[in-house]
Amino acid sequence: MNTVKRKSVGCLVLGYSLLVPVVAMADGLPQLKEEIRWLQEERFVTTATKTRESLRKSGSTVTVITADDLELMGARDLMDALKRVPGFGTSRFNMGISSVEVRGVKTDFSEKVLFLVNGHPVNNNLVNGGALSSYNRFPVKDIKVVEIVRGPGSALYGANAFVAVVNIITKQADDIQGVALSAAAGSFETNQIDLQYGGAAGPLEIAVDANLYHSDGWKGEVESDAIGQSGKTDFWQKRYDLGFNARYQDFGVQGRFVKREAGGYLGANNVLNEGSEQEYREYFLEGSHYFEFGSDAFLTSKLYFDHFEFDNLWEILPAGFFDGVLTYPEGLYLRSPIQHDKTGLELQVTWSWLDRHKLVSGVAFEHQAQYGVEFWSNNGQGPLVDISDVANWNSSRNRNIRALYVQDIWDPTDQVRLIVGGRYDDYSDFGNTFNPRASVSWDFSERYQVIATYGSAFRAPTFGELYNINNPSIVGNPLVEPEEIETVELGLNAWISKRSTAKVTLFHNNIKDIIGARPQPSAVSYYDNVGELTVHGIELEYAHRLLDGSSVSVNYTYQDPENKLSGARAADVPMHRANVMFNYRYSRYLSAFVGVLYESALTREDADSRNDVPDQTEVDVALTWRNHADDLRLTASLYNLFDEELVDPAPGVMLSDYPQPGRSFMLEFQFKVN
Repeated sequence: MNTVKRKSVGCLVLGYSLLVPVVAMADGLPQLKEEIRWLQEERFVTTATKTRESLRKSGSTVTVITADDLELMGARDLMDALKRVPGFGTSRFNMGISSVEVRGVKTDFSEKVLFLVNGHPVNNNLVNGGALSSYNRFPVKDIKVVEIVRGPGSALYGANAFVAVVNIITKQADDIQGVALSAAAGSFETNQIDLQYGGAAGPLEIAVDANLYHSDGWKGEVESDAIGQSGKTDFWQKRYDLGFNARYQDFGVQGRFVKREAGGYLGANNVLNEGSEQEYREYFLEGSHYFEFGSDAFLTSKLYFDHFEFDNLWEILPAGFFDGVLTYPEGLYLRSPIQHDKTGLELQVTWSWLDRHKLVSGVAFEHQAQYGVEFWSNNGQGPLVDISDVANWNSSRNRNIRALYVQDIWDPTDQVRLIVGGRYDDYSDFGNTFNPRASVSWDFSERYQVIATYGSAFRAPTFGELYNINNPSIVGNPLVEPEEIETVELGLNAWISKRSTAKVTLFHNNIKDIIGARPQPSAVSYYDNVGELTVHGIELEYAHRLLDGSSVSVNYTYQDPENKLSGARAADVPMHRANVMFNYRYSRYLSAFVGVLYESALTREDADSRNDVPDQTEVDVALTWRNHADDLRLTASLYNLFDEELVDPAPGVMLSDYPQPGRSFMLEFQFKVN
């Protein structure tokens, strides 16, 4: 028997050495074990169905980004990863904050994308519905995996899950197992420190991540802002982030605190300035309990509280500016504090029944409150004065939300899966909405699968769109209805070999009741349901892992959004976007990354006479080294390698566009103690 065992092991090692001779000689048995583990790995996701399912059986268009992926690409924040996802694009607007475009649908505040942290929604800014004012620089060291589901998700998640759901899953105690310290420094006087702890004391498991970030920011050249000034943007940033999660038997708790301070970039009025200062604070606390009743059913209950606030000081006009009527000797400054709270409860039952069915159903209640609304102004001279009593910009508001959802996952055969569900939401301020979703996936061979899906979603009117007042350009309208979308997708997934995958996804969006400005001949515009948009497109993906552990992936997106009222193509959205990513594994300890992002030209709004934004290409590179014990890592990244003059489209009030950062370097050191 010993001889047989020795021969078997010898054959295995010999066969593998013939397969990957260079890597086997360089790295030995650890590389062999890693390669076998990769070939056998089956990936699971929870975001698509609100229950753990194989990625292949999720019934959705899903992209998964792991902590290893983030490290290899030298990602400095979440946006560096999202720009690599098919159908996704990232940009910035006048406040400097990142925005996310998905399948041709783009807005400044990304309110049509639902962001989750470990399944907890963080779209807590009730004025604009977005999440990225706090979470656009989410610390990547705390990310275990990001699950990105493209397409409508309101059938499970309710509002804002309009075109995509992005679930950031943070590291648990088992993922850290000790203390990890990382420090980074780079261009624009940027520095960052991240400290993690993960451990257990008996049945109690705890994970904590603390992150400090500072940057003087990219000083981009602007030839002409909204009042004809030239100069440099000002977007310095400070961020303090603390996240934790803990589990004791069937009980869990998680929370996160974020404080972000920043310069104005181009400010609220698209005017170059150095006097604006943004300040955001946000935190949430969620307690959960898992209870099994029977071998095939369990109840998950969640109770949570979220708090969000901002206190932004805006330099609207510079000192000495004359608008043709008035002069502002000390410049015009405005300050607009506000606070938001969300308190909620959710109960979800997951029940496997009749052998081939899994039922996911739940009820939810949430109370939203807006308060502490103030408005300060210096009226062009002197100190800031509280004028909230006579000229406030919004008011204290409340809304209650009740929801019920149900989803059945049915496998009539081993090759066919049918997922059908829907959610009913009732809002105290504008009424109710129902959003269904259905998908069928068919594995018509061992290597090929076709998926067809249909779904609808909604985006609730924000407190800004409903109740803004005293704005010289646009005010709120309490009669605004929710935005609605219907999406149809048809996908073909191919596992060409154990190392190669390919995907083709066709999609068609029909968006109704888009909320926007309703112009008035002799009065201020107001928010109303004014638009309709259709988008059709295709996403192509290919990924291949080489024998030495290197990998190459390519994706391409074609998207054609059309304004149904005017018949014109929607502005500021590229028709073509492509990514090429190559991870080269020189050895088990040294890896290199090259990423190339191409976007085609962007058309302008009909009333904008400027030339189109030309096509743009960005090249990013990164180098990662780890020692033999894997407790020490160094990552060097160089983004926008060729220092291209990249821009994001600005509105027609400016002659210039928003400058993106030029070439930037970052060096990161990480040390871990078990």
